[in-house]
Amino acid sequence: MDTPPNQFNLIEEFEMDYYKSAGVEPIGNDQRTHYSNQVTKDIIGKDIVLIGWTHILRDKGKIKFLILRDEHGTVQIAIPQAKVPEDVFETSAQLKPETAIAVHGKVVATNQLPSGAEVLPTKIRILNTAERLPIDIVEGKVDIELDTRLNYRVLDLRKPSINAIFRIQHNLVRFAREYLEKNDFVEIHTPKIVAAATEGGANLFEVQYFEKKAYLAQSPQFYKQLMLLAGFGRVFEIAPVFRAEKHNTRRHVNEYTSFDFEMAWISGVEDVMRMEERMLNHSFKKTKEVAASELELLGIDLVVPKVPFKRIKYVEAIDLLNNAGKDLKINDDLDPESEQILGQIFPEKFGTDMVFITHYPLELRPAYTMPSMTDEGMTESFDLTYKGMEITTGSQRIHLYDLLVERFKAKGFNPEDFTFYLDPFKYGAPPHGGLGLGVERLTMQILGIDNIREATLLPRDRDRLTP
Repeated sequence: MDTPPNQFNLIEEFEMDYYKSAGVEPIGNDQRTHYSNQVTKDIIGKDIVLIGWTHILRDKGKIKFLILRDEHGTVQIAIPQAKVPEDVFETSAQLKPETAIAVHGKVVATNQLPSGAEVLPTKIRILNTAERLPIDIVEGKVDIELDTRLNYRVLDLRKPSINAIFRIQHNLVRFAREYLEKNDFVEIHTPKIVAAATEGGANLFEVQYFEKKAYLAQSPQFYKQLMLLAGFGRVFEIAPVFRAEKHNTRRHVNEYTSFDFEMAWISGVEDVMRMEERMLNHSFKKTKEVAASELELLGIDLVVPKVPFKRIKYVEAIDLLNNAGKDLKINDDLDPESEQILGQIFPEKFGTDMVFITHYPLELRPAYTMPSMTDEGMTESFDLTYKGMEITTGSQRIHLYDLLVERFKAKGFNPEDFTFYLDPFKYGAPPHGGLGLGVERLTMQILGIDNIREATLLPRDRDRLTP
């Protein structure tokens, strides 16, 4: 009786044939020992393994210079024909842009690089090949339109300067979270499919929810307040929110990341502003330290805002704008041009880019915003503006049931549609307040980015649903 073929051997043979036809070697013992930024004169003479992409290959005939790129930057691999194994020199000639490779070699000294070190390879293994690139990702080589770059966003993100944006953003969020956790905040995760609007208006994405109509959440507002009524004391959430405005501007996308926090037992809105300014001061300070190489790559000198931030009332902001040539009434909202004008005035007048504008008119704030006890017709609310753009909106919230119902009616809402939110306020709701901060807006203002899509990992706007 014939012995049936070993199934595993058949698979192995198929894989070997595939690797050969693709020009790729099967993955071997390529355990990375160092990242590119760790190749310095301090480890000269050390045998190391690097893994990454072929960023640039400069062919000088009998010597080649390979620039390998990984998650932390680039490193030079010198490949002189006389000093490397023959197969290494032959393999290097096959390397096209974005070929995935592993390089085994020894760190040697060089006076040609700021690091003082480069790598002399003993082995180069091709891990995967790359087709011809649809966009160039070498810094400064080709100027590509943003829309084209976004069509190939995954490749676009490989560009070190683009990748650095999101490493900086990660640190800004990371250290803001760190500060809140040290101050007794609990991270929560609220529903993103909701039954009613949180902030009113028609800017809602409607979804079919089985036999019912539902919406994508504009904000975690109602739920984060309710978690304070549930006894959590202080909560925060970092999550997507959705706005269905049909805009197409440099400062708007239809899905963005909102950094929200809410805190109970406050004595007033000032407690919320104090928490935010200290959180941002901590986040900026730590990001400046930890993301120093990314900030340097982008040419950013991150100025840590001094605490306390400047505060001015909304009526004062209107006066400053009218003195600068605008013609605004007290109940007019600040348009982007007004914010940009204030962004020029504030550093000159107050010596800072971070300014709280407080006490907005009742007409301009949501129904849950606490009316001001000191400024008639105004609210205990604020926006934080940074370099000519609003990045945060916050307030003290109404914690008194009857007043909350009254304000919902004044805004044209039927309280019966919001019983899930309103009813818990009958049972000893604590004084509280909070805010929502736009992560992408904060990033773009820090880095001087002109279009918010560049500070958004995978943007969703009126025209874009992919990638």
